[in-house]
Amino acid sequence: MDSNFSDEKLMKIEAQAAVREISFAVEFVEISTKLPNTDERAYMNIRTKEGTKFCVELTVQGYRIVGSQFDNTDDTTDVSDSIFYETIYALLDQHSPKYRLTFGETLAGKLQCLQQVQGNEETTEVQ
Repeated sequence: MDSNFSDEKLMKIEAQAAVREISFAVEFVEISTKLPNTDERAYMNIRTKEGTKFCVELTVQGYRIVGSQFDNTDDTTDVSDSIFYETIYALLDQHSPKYRLTFGETLAGKLQCLQQVQGNEETTEVQ
């Protein structure tokens, strides 16, 4: 089976996963219902915690911002000038300082909880 074919089939699934994974760190995110989402291409609408709106396209090349409004690809966006990001996290890290902050705080909180659980387990084992 051609690996490009399987990668292309995953675009919709990848976009759905990205929506779930970043929803905690942005103000709003959804798969576009107005732009054509196919096995080769998916569009997401994102509003950062700073209030900036993006229309993001996902292809086998990666994630890239294609518009500054929801459900809208700017005609001025030239593919040769576009920056593709390997992950949605990399795109948001570059364009949303509050995303970085929220991501860091959430990670620190989860690590602290894990540390407390491990501490409780060690205390239980000693008794």
